[in-house]
Amino acid sequence: MRNSQLGLLIFILVIFSSCYRPAARQAFEDLKILEGKWFSTEGPQFNEQWKVVNDSLMVGVGFSMNEGDTAFKERLKIYRSGDQIFYGAQVGENNNFIYFKLKEARIRSWMFENPVHDYPNIIQYKLIDEHTLVAKTTNMRGNKEVIFKMKKSEE
Repeated sequence: MRNSQLGLLIFILVIFSSCYRPAARQAFEDLKILEGKWFSTEGPQFNEQWKVVNDSLMVGVGFSMNEGDTAFKERLKIYRSGDQIFYGAQVGENNNFIYFKLKEARIRSWMFENPVHDYPNIIQYKLIDEHTLVAKTTNMRGNKEVIFKMKKSEE
């Protein structure tokens, strides 16, 4: 009896999480959990830092280190404009941001897309638990996948 109740509970949780499709305001609230410093644990060495500015803007920085020096750096932002959310990245000396539209939001999972950008076309974030984040970049066909596994700093 106990196993069947547990199975039913798991089934109900799966159903509810697959039906979760938040409006932009709620999706942005959910994204605020990314605030803080995230450091690579596996895969390419890439770190991110996010700060919530207000109820419609988060700013951040992404960077990789090579022997104590910054090898790569990009300015980041996530913002809500009306009923849409965008992820922006400004790479290197380029003054322009490249924008990706939030195409899918689930519980602790977000997918941003820009089909006309050369690479990446898709940026995904998945929060495994409060301290583990997986970010993934791919092209539109799901090729050229790069996975970044990060842990949240305790600072």
